[in-house]
Amino acid sequence: MGFCDWISVYQTHYEGLPRICDGAFLRIDEHGQVVNTTLRKVQVEGSHETSVFIRCDGQTVWFEGNASRFRRPDNVFGYSLRQCIERVNALLAEYELPGFSDGDRFITNWKGQPRSAWTGARITRVDLTENFATGGQADAQHFMRWLAGQQASRMKTSTYGDGETVDFGRGSRRVYSKVYVKAAEIRRHAAGDEYLLRLADWCDSVGLVRMESTYKATKLHAMGCNYLGGFDMKQLEIDFEDRKSVFTRAKADVEEVVDLPARFVAVYRMWEAGDDLTTRMSRATFFRYRKALLPYGVDIAIKSNVVPFRSKTRVIQLGPVSPPDWYELPEIERKRYVG
Repeated sequence: MGFCDWISVYQTHYEGLPRICDGAFLRIDEHGQVVNTTLRKVQVEGSHETSVFIRCDGQTVWFEGNASRFRRPDNVFGYSLRQCIERVNALLAEYELPGFSDGDRFITNWKGQPRSAWTGARITRVDLTENFATGGQADAQHFMRWLAGQQASRMKTSTYGDGETVDFGRGSRRVYSKVYVKAAEIRRHAAGDEYLLRLADWCDSVGLVRMESTYKATKLHAMGCNYLGGFDMKQLEIDFEDRKSVFTRAKADVEEVVDLPARFVAVYRMWEAGDDLTTRMSRATFFRYRKALLPYGVDIAIKSNVVPFRSKTRVIQLGPVSPPDWYELPEIERKRYVG
């Protein structure tokens, strides 16, 4: 497994806690009476243009955000779930709020069956992620084109950017997964930072691609992983392994189209397969690609007529990734990667 990224969690403690909010939303009935009040979250700004959100109504504490990335220049390598909770609790202490805890276990009833529950923190979202090396920048690009043509069960598959991101199950209320080229994501936020640009170059050199799976409240509850005290990482690891199997096969045979610029290949592949591209991209993007592909004899506005292009096959295998010696990895995590 890789590490935990985003986490959303809350816990009810006792009355008398500091109220932490950024205003409130009021719901008023037809008689002008306030029906309920919802406090707005406070956005906590950290270093390196990072931020997370906290809120407390005097009794219940909420947190949501990328705990692995907060106050760090990047999160190419990061933290386990428990380490993320430690980081979150340290932040809550700065606001004189109690940290999230397991609480006490008790037995409840769920669908007619006894089930463990806990009095402590409840988790409503967890993002798990893992890095893979494809061998180099060109291999990463070819791999993403191959992945765009794969299917994960019955989940909808989409491609974004210049083929830099492929996702599965966008809009699902249970689990959403995506794979993307990490170097491109780092460069978008580098803003001239020499360390981040060096890190992006290193990601290109190993062809680093990342998979992320977002587990939402419905899925966590169904798996019995909605309580911090009873959180079973093994269950999520099994599910994560199953979801990544679509692209971690022994090898990916990627047919490289020779006569077509790389930035157009993913769109060409979808059109070639008979996809309705008007449902996969905005109107402006569709016509931009149509104009660009017309000189190559491809009109994506009409049904595929299978324009023949010369091709060759590349075999790409995924491998593990370890951080370079100069990587700014927190001491708490470096022990996991450096023997």
